[in-house]
Amino acid sequence: MSRYLISALEQAIWSLLNFGVNLLLIRFVAPDQYGGFVFWASIGFVLSSLQNALTVCHLQVLGPGEGTAPERLPVERLMHGVNLVFLAVVALASLGGALAYLRAGSPYGAVAATLFVPAYLLQQYVRALAFSRGRPGVAAIQTSLVLLLVVPLLGGALVLQPHLTANTILLSLGAAYAVVGGGGLVLATRGQGPLPGTRELAAFSGYARQSGWIFLGVSSTELLTRFYVFVVAGWYGAAALASLAATQQLLRPIPLLASSWGMVARADLARRRDAGQWRAFSASTLLALLGGAVVAVLWTFMIYEAWPLITEHLFGGKYAEDGWMVLLWGISAALGFGQVVVSAALQVLRAFKALALANTAASLVAAGGILLMMRQYGYGGAITGTAAGQALELAAMGAILVAAVAARTREARAAA
Repeated sequence: MSRYLISALEQAIWSLLNFGVNLLLIRFVAPDQYGGFVFWASIGFVLSSLQNALTVCHLQVLGPGEGTAPERLPVERLMHGVNLVFLAVVALASLGGALAYLRAGSPYGAVAATLFVPAYLLQQYVRALAFSRGRPGVAAIQTSLVLLLVVPLLGGALVLQPHLTANTILLSLGAAYAVVGGGGLVLATRGQGPLPGTRELAAFSGYARQSGWIFLGVSSTELLTRFYVFVVAGWYGAAALASLAATQQLLRPIPLLASSWGMVARADLARRRDAGQWRAFSASTLLALLGGAVVAVLWTFMIYEAWPLITEHLFGGKYAEDGWMVLLWGISAALGFGQVVVSAALQVLRAFKALALANTAASLVAAGGILLMMRQYGYGGAITGTAAGQALELAAMGAILVAAVAARTREARAAA
C-alpha cells in the first residue's frame, strides 16, 4: 500500500508540474504559440509510447530489484543502449521537422524541440526504470526536481520575455528534463559497467518480435488518442488545437491516476501471476476499473460546473465558450482509464499480439470517426471520434483479458 501511495504522490507532483505549466501558458501565451507547444508536446507523448515498446516494457515485466541483480543487469544494460540510440535518432528527426516548419513560417517551427523531445523521453525512461525496480520514491524525487527546475526557468523566461514563444517554452522545459534525466541515468547505471557496444546491441533481436507486437499496439493506441492533434493542427491550425488542449487540461488528473496505478500494479500483478493467484489478479483489475470510473464521473462533473469560474479566474477569460467540450473529454478520460487498467493486465500476461490487434482495430475506427465527426461538427467532433475508438478498444481488450484469465485459471486447477 505504501508503494501505491508514493506512486500516487509522484503522479500528483507530475500533475502539478503539467497543470502549472499549461495554466501559465493558457493564461499568458497567445493561442497560436500555445498550440505550437502542444504540437511538440504531443509528439513527445507519442514517441514516449514508442520508447515503451522498444525498451521500457521489457523492464516492467521483470521482477523488481536492484539494477545490478543478475536477473536484471543484462536486460537493463541492453535497454539503456537501445534507448540512447533511439534518443539520438529522435533528436535528428526533431531538428529536421522544426527547421522545415520554420522555413514555412509556422508556429510549429520551434528549433528548441530538438532539445525538448529527446530530453523529455530521457527523463521518462529514467522515471520508468525506477518504477520497474520497485522504487517509486526515487521516481518521486526525480519528478520533484523537474518541478523545482521548471519554475525558475519558465518563470524567468516569462519575466524577461512577456510574449513567450513556443521556442522559449520548449527550451526552458527541455533544459529541466535534460538535467534531471541525464543525472538520473548516471546514478541509475552505477555499477552496471559500460554501455553495450554494437555487438552486444545485436542481442536486442531476441526482444524484437515482442517489441514488434508491442509497437503495433502502442502505435495504434497513439493513433487512437493523439490522431486528432495532428489532424486539427493541419486542418484548423494552432489556435483550434489550443482550445482542445485547454478544455482537456483540468481532466489530466484522471489519466495520470491511471498511470500511477499502472506503474505500481504491474509489479503486483506479475507477482500474482507467478503465484497463480488468479482470483486476486482479477479482483485487483476489476477494483481499479470501478474506482477509475467513479473518479472520472465525479471529477468531470465538478470541472464542468465550475467552468465559468475557471475560465474567468484562471484562463484570463479565454476559452469560456468551449465548456461543452469538457463533458466529451470526461467520457474519453473515463474510457482511457479503463484502457490503461486492462492493458496493464494483458501486458503482464504477455498477451502482446492480442492486445496489438485490438488496438489496431480500435484505432482505425477512431481515425475514421475523427475525420467524420470533424467534417460534421468542426474540431470539437474530434473528441467524439476518439471516444468511439476508445470504447471499442476497451470492449475488445476486456473480452481478451477475461478469456486469458479463465484459461490460466483452468490450467492452474488442472495442474493442482
